[in-house]
Amino acid sequence: MVKNREQRIRLGALKVRYRQAWKCKASSCELAALLSDIERLERAQSPDLTGNATPSANGLPLSKPVH
Repeated sequence: MVKNREQRIRLGALKVRYRQAWKCKASSCELAALLSDIERLERAQSPDLTGNATPSANGLPLSKPVH
């Protein structure tokens, strides 16, 4: 139970970091690394979805905004 709580906290923190990096126009490599970590934690929390080829990132943008 503690591990699950820690994973949820880590997942939330990673999502905040991703949003901040995206808003600050971070490099695509940095965004990809954060997104990979987010997806890995989401899969770890949802073992019944292991066959899903496209894990959600809960609506996080997948690329930097175009200006």
